[in-house]
Amino acid sequence: MILWFAAFAVLAAGALGGHWAWSKRPHWWSIGFCLIVAAIAGFFGWRALQFEAELGAAVATVTDVADAKVDCGGIMSEFVLDRYLGTVAFDGEGGTSNVAKLDRSVCGNIRDWQNSGFASTDPDQVIAVHVLTHEAMHVAGHMSEALTECLAMQADAEMAEVLGATPTQARQLAERYWTDFFPRMPGTYRAADCYDEGPLDQRPDNPIWP
Repeated sequence: MILWFAAFAVLAAGALGGHWAWSKRPHWWSIGFCLIVAAIAGFFGWRALQFEAELGAAVATVTDVADAKVDCGGIMSEFVLDRYLGTVAFDGEGGTSNVAKLDRSVCGNIRDWQNSGFASTDPDQVIAVHVLTHEAMHVAGHMSEALTECLAMQADAEMAEVLGATPTQARQLAERYWTDFFPRMPGTYRAADCYDEGPLDQRPDNPIWP
């Protein structure tokens, strides 16, 4: 994200310099215009970085990975053909990276869900919160997609609360994902042992599932 704003600043400066060179003299009004554009770009860049920091802190809280980070990607990711909603790289040492890379649409949907007062049941927003939780489980070191998905569903409510939802809203979001979206996932994401009081139930004594 920050690279996109840096590139924008360089292009703006280059355009201004080219304009001055072509016209043989500086136009001071153009400086003011560029400053305004730079200020707007800087504000949105700062806002994006703050939001990434908020999401990173949420992942750190849910996973106990203190240095967890989230990268919401930039506008150039729109031109990538094989886009994924979220990815976490392997670290080459039998573990995973501490950086969860999310598609910018996922981050946008999480923000929209927050702006709705956490009450929205929009499918894209529910899935976006779960994608964050799923990638958080990868950051925690889990590589199997089926295990990661099962653990993520059981952590969705916690993630939703960390992001600002009430316990009731968080539980509703987790239940919505479990009933409406998990059954549609490919087989590689659905562990046979993932059910209430099953082998992968992280809270077998708690009647609330997931």
